[in-house]
Amino acid sequence: MKEINNTGERILLEKETPLMIARHFCAYKFAKDFVSGKEVLDIGCGEGYGAAFLADSAKEVLGIDYDKAVIDYAVNKYHKENLKFAVMDVGNLDSLKLKFQVICSFQNIEHIRNTHKLLADVSKLLKAGGVFICSTCNIKDASPGSVTPFNKFHVKEYLAGEFKELLEGHFKKIEILGLRRGIALKFNRRLKKIGLFNFLPDKLDPVKRFFVKANCSYFSWTKRDLDSCLDFIAVCSK
Repeated sequence: MKEINNTGERILLEKETPLMIARHFCAYKFAKDFVSGKEVLDIGCGEGYGAAFLADSAKEVLGIDYDKAVIDYAVNKYHKENLKFAVMDVGNLDSLKLKFQVICSFQNIEHIRNTHKLLADVSKLLKAGGVFICSTCNIKDASPGSVTPFNKFHVKEYLAGEFKELLEGHFKKIEILGLRRGIALKFNRRLKKIGLFNFLPDKLDPVKRFFVKANCSYFSWTKRDLDSCLDFIAVCSK
């Protein structure tokens, strides 16, 4: 299988740390409760790991990304009868002839210039009673102290209120939650910074062992104090 260049634009399972993978995977795990038996569109699916996960529960999943290389990779890596991938730029969503019960867009909207067209197209592609689940990074965590994103691939990063205001222009019902680090993760981050166990071999270092085993349980979703969170996730309906 041909490797994808690691440009930093998207998560690649073979290139990222377990902790970063776990953080991004939290959005897909959150969405799993909404997709059971449903027709799902995953916008900006990247190398396809999230779309493949949703396909375990959904009726059908279509993952799209503008990058042909990552779609080719996804097609070769993930094989499920109810899972398809297609090359498509978000600017061309209005060319889709299908409608969906659930549309996901995770850590993608911060990359988009014409967000209002994206959201208008998403709204049109939703079936009656459908939901749009959208996540994005918190600018306070991603680019602290700056109004300009540190990540060169990001066009606009948001505070919780800004994110909600953007979505309110296209959806009537919006619920936003924030992703925060769990107590164990906070504790081990402090230990890592102190370097208390640096003298130990990797296999015996409890901090390194903790981070190697990182999974979604290291994080939690909350409705409180959203602007102190790492990421936001919104559940929207018309």
